[in-house]
Amino acid sequence: MKPDLNLLVVLDALCRTGSVSKASEALALSQPAVSHALNRLRAATGDPLFARSGRGLVPTPRAVALADTVAGLVASGQACLRPEGFDPTKDAPRFRLGVSDYAGMVLLPRLVARVRALAPRAAIEARPVGQGALRQLEAGEIDLCFWGTEAPGTPFHHAALFRETFVLALRSDHQVLAQGALEVEDYLALSHAVVSLGDPGQSPVDVALARLGECRTVGLASPSFAANLAAVAASDLVATIPARLARGLPPGLVTRPLPLAGVEFGYGMIWHPRGEASPALRWLRGVVAEVAEDGA
Repeated sequence: MKPDLNLLVVLDALCRTGSVSKASEALALSQPAVSHALNRLRAATGDPLFARSGRGLVPTPRAVALADTVAGLVASGQACLRPEGFDPTKDAPRFRLGVSDYAGMVLLPRLVARVRALAPRAAIEARPVGQGALRQLEAGEIDLCFWGTEAPGTPFHHAALFRETFVLALRSDHQVLAQGALEVEDYLALSHAVVSLGDPGQSPVDVALARLGECRTVGLASPSFAANLAAVAASDLVATIPARLARGLPPGLVTRPLPLAGVEFGYGMIWHPRGEASPALRWLRGVVAEVAEDGA
């Protein structure tokens, strides 16, 4: 016969209360239901388990031997069904973030500092992402990914963080600076270092130029803003970069306004529905939003 694990809950209540009536109150069951469960327990164990006395029920040696084990099983079962909690001051979660080169430079340093201050036992694992980001989220390889293009649809969740604009970064002694304010034709005459992630058509800069029937002359294409800026500092190349990156330019580089109007993009974070209800991940997403707002 397949064991009925619900009987363990009744046995635990009887051991704790020593009374059918008190056990029925604790379990919100009728007294006949508890008595019926006790009869089934006796049949299953081959032991009377309890004997009646003037003070209620007295456990048999078998019931005494089972009491602690059954109590532990019931407590473990209740813990499994209890809503998950999260205490950032005590818990030690591992957060796996999908991080692009841009997010690694703009958001990650401040996010790590904030998480370390609020959740000193937490660990952050930053994983590089590209076109496979959605697959990584679906596979559970990352918990959250930063996102700079149009938000994906179902089943993914998305939250906007900020709007980003662009500036032109170039050497402080670049010859084009002598011309004063840059026009579009000056911009197009330059040789550019661009970030290429295998989908250059997604760049808002290239989209804006395409509307004018123009395109940039690319002197360097790499997957890294940091590498591009290092090349710009050592050559006559220029780089069109998100404005937030300009806050930490290497020495010798300056910025100028972009001669293209309305070139910007929205930046946010995405996650899979499996992480929607996790208290730890909900907390992390809140911290990300706060860090993004503070850095606006």
